Amino acid sequence: MNSRERVRAVISRRVPDVIPTDMWGSASRIHNDLYFDLLSKLGIEDEGELIRPSALTSYENYTLSDMLGCDFRHINIRKPDGFQGRTDADGIVYDEWGVGRDVSAGYPTIARFPLADALTEGDIRAYRWPTMRDEGRIRGLREKAQAWHEGTDKAITATAANSGMFFELGQFLRGPEQFFMDLALNEKLVRALFDKLTDLFIELNLYYLEPVAPYLEWVEFTSDLGTQNGPFFSKGMFDAFFKESFRRIFSEIKRRHPHLKIMLHSCGGVYDFIPGFIEVGVDILNPIQPRAHGMDPARIKSEFGDALVFHGAIDIQGAMRGSIEEVREEVRLRFSQMGGGGGYVISPNNHLLTDVPAENVIEMYRYAKEIGRY
Repeated sequence: MNSRERVRAVISRRVPDVIPTDMWGSASRIHNDLYFDLLSKLGIEDEGELIRPSALTSYENYTLSDMLGCDFRHINIRKPDGFQGRTDADGIVYDEWGVGRDVSAGYPTIARFPLADALTEGDIRAYRWPTMRDEGRIRGLREKAQAWHEGTDKAITATAANSGMFFELGQFLRGPEQFFMDLALNEKLVRALFDKLTDLFIELNLYYLEPVAPYLEWVEFTSDLGTQNGPFFSKGMFDAFFKESFRRIFSEIKRRHPHLKIMLHSCGGVYDFIPGFIEVGVDILNPIQPRAHGMDPARIKSEFGDALVFHGAIDIQGAMRGSIEEVREEVRLRFSQMGGGGGYVISPNNHLLTDVPAENVIEMYRYAKEIGRY
């Protein structure tokens, strides 16, 4: 099998020739310092593409991932033409949603919550929302996807059109404390906010996918609903507020592009939400964070492997920071737990940071291909 055939087998929950591996997706990037260490150790002179200039995981480099045997290419949405960014007198940098971040410490911290004082559904409707259908977002994407599809055998996916969804943007717009109070005490305001955000996410994703969907295997979404110790909120609250918004977005994408799979990245202990994820149309679940509460990969594969494909699971909190043998043991363990019958893509369970040695990254990908044969 080539890479595309391999990935198509896995997302259909069929057995491939060897386990697919991934890098550069929505949640499998590399911290800039580690990235340049990898380039140095592998003798790669190509510095790659700077796709996230303000992030600590800024680069994408297919010379690197191809050298490590990865099976993917990833399309990334671009910046809109109609918003150029602005900075106020206090040095606060504003994004297109009106959220202000303090970047003075070298890491962006949200300091301005533009809907913090909203009181009614009318305040939500009256807010100046960003324009989704902006040509800058998709310029050149069709050509890139087509070139990859015709010029490589790699599987192509679309990374998340927005970093986070209603849960994240709700906090960014309202402020975390106020947003959680809203979930408990202000149902009308939450529903108005979620309805508006859902409409915008549908519009944004359909516009993003329109030129590239024929070349894609899946589209990614990110929403971190869990902590290390369990969910941020109850299953009842998930059912009441979140499920319908997820369902509306995913069903509209599948109606327009029936062949596309939906990947959801949701960090932390989200075990209680997995049946709901399946119900709303998630096909692929990432990251399967094995040290988080309830996220035992073997149990999750056993209980949900007939409905979901799994992506990630390689422990960056422990094994990837350890010895080479600990990395090999981790790869063997996750392959044995999640690889049975197909339905698993090996990847770190989040972005690789500076506490992971470059040698461990190289060995993880190398060893996965060595022992991951069916």
